[in-house]
Amino acid sequence: MTGARAAEPSEQGAVFDGPARAVIAAALDAQVPGSVALGAVDYVERLLTALDHDPPRLWAAPEGSGQAWLEVGVWERAAWAQRIAEMHAAYDRVAAGEPTEADVRLVHEHACEATFGDPAYGGNRDGAGWRQIGFPDPLFPPAR
Repeated sequence: MTGARAAEPSEQGAVFDGPARAVIAAALDAQVPGSVALGAVDYVERLLTALDHDPPRLWAAPEGSGQAWLEVGVWERAAWAQRIAEMHAAYDRVAAGEPTEADVRLVHEHACEATFGDPAYGGNRDGAGWRQIGFPDPLFPPAR
């Protein structure tokens, strides 16, 4: 590990230390301008810590279901653990200023998801990304 991650995530879920957070924020905003203001770094940190919760914070439950997050099976959890470990490594390279082409694609994907995805996952604060592009109100409410 390059030290891109903070030693201990804070109660707010911070994964990246200050310098790494600034580099990663710049990388996200370079892919989708304005994504950081809409919560892109928070989105990434929530994704990287999704398995630290029970149930994991991978799939937001539908509004009115009585749950906040859906359960996942053993195999799905294992697959996500592998994906998240690979994402951690990618963000370590980004923070170190040594991203691969695949890392840049991952940052782009996460910037898009954070800007235009369901706000339940930590991005698209108050649906501002949707308003920015004139996306109509969802037919079904966001997950939370």
